[in-house]
Amino acid sequence: MHSAVALSCIVMAAVLALVVCHPTADMVCIIAKTSVSRIKRIKEEYFQMSPDIDFDRDHDTPIQGLTSILTHLGNLQVRLKVYPAHYLRQLQLDLEVMITYLESLAVSLRCSLPKPMTILHKHDTTFPITSSYLCLLELQSYMERFCLNLDKLHYC
Repeated sequence: MHSAVALSCIVMAAVLALVVCHPTADMVCIIAKTSVSRIKRIKEEYFQMSPDIDFDRDHDTPIQGLTSILTHLGNLQVRLKVYPAHYLRQLQLDLEVMITYLESLAVSLRCSLPKPMTILHKHDTTFPITSSYLCLLELQSYMERFCLNLDKLHYC
């Protein structure tokens, strides 16, 4: 009898873990919206950029399937770590969780996972503060468009 109860508890724990840990598009969208709020706050508090400066943000990376989303977010994640500022830490953690959720979705759909980016462009390390700011702008734009394209999470 004790083994049946123990087995029942193990099965229930496994089912609960699957239900709790299985990411959904809504969960990922919440992280994206939270990230946008954090980016806006970081830009206001830590970057006093003149509104007259044009950062040539006319090109936006398209939001396609899970593999391309993971590739782009992985690249942004690496670039965001160039400037080790304490105020970027929570945003970096949010992005890490989001990527983990998206990887889980990709695996469940049998999508191929992209290889992590390891090489940075010279300008990312030469001008780390400017690079971080540009990365924040790009990440904000991507996250804002991301929630409008949740249907892209259903295919590779």
